[in-house]
Amino acid sequence: MRKNFIAFDFETANLQSHSACQLGVAVVAKGRIVMEKSWLIRPPTKVFTFSYLHGITYSMVRNQPTFVGLWPEIRPFFEHQIVAAHNADFDIGVLAATLAHYGLFMPEFFVIDSLAVARSAWPKLRNHKLSTVAAHLNVALTHHDAGSDAKACAEIILRAGQQHVEINHVINRPAQESLDLFGGDY
Repeated sequence: MRKNFIAFDFETANLQSHSACQLGVAVVAKGRIVMEKSWLIRPPTKVFTFSYLHGITYSMVRNQPTFVGLWPEIRPFFEHQIVAAHNADFDIGVLAATLAHYGLFMPEFFVIDSLAVARSAWPKLRNHKLSTVAAHLNVALTHHDAGSDAKACAEIILRAGQQHVEINHVINRPAQESLDLFGGDY
């Protein structure tokens, strides 16, 4: 059984969806996390209202590349990949808004929402927040660190098992296609 996907997480500076200030990814190949990486990103604003959550301040990112500068390195993690995020609508929204802000095209990819996976696999948890599910699974988590959140997302999917994973939508495809995360080539 083969399991290949990329879990990702964004942190934002403020309420603007295009204010990405950190991205983390965890690459899963053959059912194992084989790479973890995170980037600090200089958003298009100096306004940081969520520093109390993630600890990232403008002074930490002022000399970091903007998203458009990082996109050539980041794009292969998304383009034609199976990607996963916890509460995927938020993270995909950040990606879409940030790409639109810089006039970049949204690549095609398949999506797994680990929040939906967790709700299916462990329906009796008091809630299905990333921190709650990670604690239930005994997964180490530094919550609101994009790299740690991405790794926890990957672990949730791996531990939930095939019967709980649904690839629920495709971005920029004219017609939805079926894809087997645990089986054949993609």
